Amino acid sequence: MHLFLSRFTITLLLAAGTALADSPIEDLSVQEFKAFVDSGEGILLDVRTPEEVAQGKIPGASVINIYDENFERKLNFMQKDKPIYVYCRSGGRSSQAAKTMSKNGFSKVYNLLGGIGAWNKAELPLEKSDSGSIKLNPSISPRDFAQTLSQSRLALVDFQTQWCAPCKQMEPVIDAIGSEFKGKAAILKIDVDANPEIADQYKVQGVPVFVLFVNGEEKWRHSGTISREALEERINREING
Repeated sequence: MHLFLSRFTITLLLAAGTALADSPIEDLSVQEFKAFVDSGEGILLDVRTPEEVAQGKIPGASVINIYDENFERKLNFMQKDKPIYVYCRSGGRSSQAAKTMSKNGFSKVYNLLGGIGAWNKAELPLEKSDSGSIKLNPSISPRDFAQTLSQSRLALVDFQTQWCAPCKQMEPVIDAIGSEFKGKAAILKIDVDANPEIADQYKVQGVPVFVLFVNGEEKWRHSGTISREALEERINREING
């Protein structure tokens, strides 16, 4: 009996160890967390309230308030195939957010132990946030959007949100593209929070997403950030083709 219990206990321990190894969630110390963030391979996410974020956030962080009634829906617009580095004030809410992301199919989530409190204690840099002044871009009906596409031989659509740091990173690139191809291609920005029906219709999963339409039909799509040169090359290919 004692031998059976020992084997049973060992089996449970091995199973628990396997589950832990397979878990997409990993807690990191502030030093480990910073090293991962500095690698530039993933997306940094702040899940605190706007009032907390206004006091300063880790540079480059996207911001989604965990108390937002649309929190889970907004999470699902993030790129699930990239590592997510999540934090809050002390680690509790970010741990909860990490579990929600794991449930929704994110491949790997890293949680900052001690939250931004540990970051501050380590005297690491912060940046001021303008998240309190975020306003949704104007909405457009699916019908009007389809009509706009049909009226343009060539249209590049930037599906984005106001809370997404990679989207903000792409804004100057898209603005430059708009100036460069004025009169040759329409450049449209669609806020998926303000236009959920359009996002669903075009199966937008993870922002930013760039879709090139030719005569109203989708010709090309790219998820995530992209260089200005690559976008120019793709648009020119359609113009010259």
